[in-house]
Amino acid sequence: MAIVQRLAEKHRDDAQRSENIAAVAASIGHNNPPIEEQIVVDLAEALEVGGISKRIADLLASAGRAPVVIADAEMAGSYADLIKQMVAAGKAVEGEREKLNRPLLIAQRALKGRADAIVQPLAEAERTARARVKAFDDAEQEKERQRQAEIRREQEAERQRLQAIADEEARKERERLQAIENERAAAEAREAVAVEVAAPVVEVEPEPEPETTAPIVRGDYGAKVVRTTNWKHEILSVRQLPDSILKHAKVVEAIDKVIAAQVRGGTREMKGVRIYSETGTAIR
Repeated sequence: MAIVQRLAEKHRDDAQRSENIAAVAASIGHNNPPIEEQIVVDLAEALEVGGISKRIADLLASAGRAPVVIADAEMAGSYADLIKQMVAAGKAVEGEREKLNRPLLIAQRALKGRADAIVQPLAEAERTARARVKAFDDAEQEKERQRQAEIRREQEAERQRLQAIADEEARKERERLQAIENERAAAEAREAVAVEVAAPVVEVEPEPEPETTAPIVRGDYGAKVVRTTNWKHEILSVRQLPDSILKHAKVVEAIDKVIAAQVRGGTREMKGVRIYSETGTAIR
């Protein structure tokens, strides 16, 4: 603001000085015509005093009297002389104009120098003011950039926080489901271990009546004690059992339960068994 006030005061001083100069000029030669009219009058007077105006009039009159068609060399020479005099008259007019214009050029240079001297501090002050405005604008832009960067950092931090919460909830859910699955697998494994392979039902001939021998002892009331023979079995080697036993439906079902429990427990390779995975869709 101080710079603007100083510039305003300087402008008022210059305006007052210009008014004073104009008043002095008006008091000195207020009856003179404007300079653009006066200089034309001065040029006409200079041409008249130097005889240039009369010479130009004579040349124009001679040109008007000259024949339209040049008939011979003498006439052509006269035309050449006339042209030379016209060129000289034109140069004389240009010389008088330069004489009158020289003070004007000097005055213009002086006027331009004075104007530049007046404007230079103003231009410097303007550049300084513009630089300060630009510095302020740059600072504001930097503040806005930092504010936007802070907003992005906060948004990213919030996103990471929410993602961490979601990941933790997903982990807990997976652990819960895995615990349920492990418990189910363990229960099935326990059930499979506890399975007793039922004796296969094999169609055989009706078991004959126990062989009896002659009574050993006979009681007073008709009871008798006899010797009987019953057939039982003991598996000595499962591998040597016949296919009719190993491939029986009950035996295969019991074996399948045992294998399923071991697969759920983590077994992935077993001789004689193809262990594979199936992908499905679960809704929870």
